[in-house]
Amino acid sequence: MEVSESRMKVKSFTYERSWYGTYHRERIFSMERMDTHVAKMLGKGWEILSQAAHSGQGRGFQPFAKRDTITISFKKD
Repeated sequence: MEVSESRMKVKSFTYERSWYGTYHRERIFSMERMDTHVAKMLGKGWEILSQAAHSGQGRGFQPFAKRDTITISFKKD
């Protein structure tokens, strides 16, 4: 009997809501729209494992206030 070991890869990304209503993933030198990034991940063979939305208050003039965020975890076998 042959036993094969399979390891599932998992990646999670958090997207923040901007003041004009779209969600972005902040990177070092740019911001990537959530829908563009999710489409790219799905196109590379990743599947959505889970997603969670977190409601906060907009930053406005409060630099440390929480923002609305969406966290999506992807899996790949």
